[in-house]
Amino acid sequence: MSKLTHRRRSAVLAGAGAAAALCLLAACGGGGGGTASDDHGVASVAGPAAKGGSARPDADDDSGRPQLRLDTSQQERDRLTFVYFDCLRDHGVPGGHKPGSSQWFPGGSATRDAAAYKACLVKKPLQPPELDRAKNPHYLDDFRTYIRCLNDGGLKVKGLADGSGWNYDGASALTPAQQDRLDHDCELKAYKQ
Repeated sequence: MSKLTHRRRSAVLAGAGAAAALCLLAACGGGGGGTASDDHGVASVAGPAAKGGSARPDADDDSGRPQLRLDTSQQERDRLTFVYFDCLRDHGVPGGHKPGSSQWFPGGSATRDAAAYKACLVKKPLQPPELDRAKNPHYLDDFRTYIRCLNDGGLKVKGLADGSGWNYDGASALTPAQQDRLDHDCELKAYKQ
């Protein structure tokens, strides 16, 4: 699954259209699926509870969910995402396999299949906190640094004004693998706190 597509589409794993947006991601290799029983040892970011309640109204929905970090490998991201997808499949969400992939991808609607999405929410990976505007007070500055790094590395992109992603701004001589590596390196450099 391409992180570049994630960055362009800002909240691929969030919101009501999560399954549909994820199906648009670049096809992944043979990443292994999983079940709840092999979802062990996922590091979570825990912090002190704020007095007077949560800064985010949906913070309770996040408890127990796997927390991705900036340095989480693509293989681990895929594994956690596929555990979530497998849960959706097991709860009756329609979907199928992409050409060349043994992994099932959801194709249902978060509105039509609301009960399944609610049941599987606990398995849906949270994006790194540094990439969450609500948790990173320097998000837009970090985003601009990220865009500069991509351009300096040879990937011609233009960031969206609201920091929700980017679009290509010219041809690049980089291969898809080089683009993925540059994206990962720039994300680590720009958002590391």
